[in-house]
Amino acid sequence: MESPLLRVPEVVARLGVSRAKVYEFMASGELRSVRVGGSRRIRVEDLDKFIAELDDAWPRAAYARRPVASRGQTAQARS
Repeated sequence: MESPLLRVPEVVARLGVSRAKVYEFMASGELRSVRVGGSRRIRVEDLDKFIAELDDAWPRAAYARRPVASRGQTAQARS
């Protein structure tokens, strides 16, 4: 029987992100967690809800392509 509470390393493995990123999600309130003793645990339901609510829209404006300078150009010439 699966535990209703997941440890951070289990969440890291399920999401495929770093430990620091999981703690960032918890600190921002995006991923709910509970304190058990001195540790943080994530309810399976809360992880499932977090995954279901992920927005898969690519932030295109934030990653707009910049023109690539040729090898001979200096930073000043590109401005």
